[in-house]
Amino acid sequence: MAKKEKIMKKNDKNKKNWFDIIFYTLSAIVIIVLLFIGLRQRGWLPIFWIDEKPSSQIAAIPQEIKERRANFNIINAHEHVQSEKNISLIRKTMKDCQIKKMVLLGTSDFTFFLNSSYGFTGYEENNEFVIKCSQDYPDEFAALVTLDPRDENKMEKLQNYIKAGAAGVKLYNGHGSFYDLFFHMPLIDSSMMEIYSYCEKEHIPILYHINIGRFSEEFEKILKEFPQLVIIAPHFMLSTNSLNRLDRFMKEYPQLYLDISFGHPDFLVSGFSRISNNYIAFHDFMVNYRDRITFGTDLVVTTYKAKNRTYIDDIHLAYMDLLEKDDFVLPSSIYNMLSKDVRKNTDTTRIFKGLNLDDVTLNAIYHDNAEKLFFKDK
Repeated sequence: MAKKEKIMKKNDKNKKNWFDIIFYTLSAIVIIVLLFIGLRQRGWLPIFWIDEKPSSQIAAIPQEIKERRANFNIINAHEHVQSEKNISLIRKTMKDCQIKKMVLLGTSDFTFFLNSSYGFTGYEENNEFVIKCSQDYPDEFAALVTLDPRDENKMEKLQNYIKAGAAGVKLYNGHGSFYDLFFHMPLIDSSMMEIYSYCEKEHIPILYHINIGRFSEEFEKILKEFPQLVIIAPHFMLSTNSLNRLDRFMKEYPQLYLDISFGHPDFLVSGFSRISNNYIAFHDFMVNYRDRITFGTDLVVTTYKAKNRTYIDDIHLAYMDLLEKDDFVLPSSIYNMLSKDVRKNTDTTRIFKGLNLDDVTLNAIYHDNAEKLFFKDK
């Protein structure tokens, strides 16, 4: 009996040892995986055969489409880049997608990390970085700097940025999140009115993110008071759900431009859906205002490794499909970046209706307008 108990205890001990081994092994694997993901997100573990691989769509583009796009000399007029680490990748994806030039926008750390604890910080360093990019690659990049509207020295800083080669300004104080989290000041604050006046006088364009539902009255006051000030409202002025409103603004304010970017894939998919649902009216709108619309992506290139070469290629190609094709589908790389709740309610097999724009309209949107606004002095 004692021997049997001894054997049972030994077996129990062996089972416990095996359980401990399995538990600690699985725990170690989980920790290593989480650490790997965390390091990848921070850009510290590049995997070149993944991060540097172009989209499979690139090789599948028919030669006649490549030749057609080559004639446009395409300019991406709305993009953000975190650091020097991203420039090599950006230039490769520009070549993949036949992008000849790109406009880089000064950006705060909040945009890059989507964490309000950063505040509106880091933008001065990013301003200097995008200006340097425009100096190092003058035939490829133009720089728009951003300002903190609370900064008492913003006018002096802007003047210095312009002297250093900045082609324009990007403002965030009409963005609801930036307004609520950081700025808490009117768009028509007297110090900002001085900025608008200076930009109008010096022919400096402003790319102004505007939540038109919240700031319509103030925005219209700016447009009326500075009729020669060129303002580009990105993301269709957040009005793809109200084409009548968008049309009214474009009719009443001839200095107002738009860009077609939507930003995060959540917004891209919903924006493409609204256009697809009303594609005939949007086609006519784009043709009617083709001389005041620019091409852009606003995908925000960072060291986050999910934003690899394939993903950046796919974003550019999706916007091109929207403009050029009768119908198209979005690649899985875009759907994979949707937030969990949005993806749960999204049909990832949807066939979108494109705008199938003519070459004259495409040339204006792809090249002429951005060239005139941002590269005229280069």
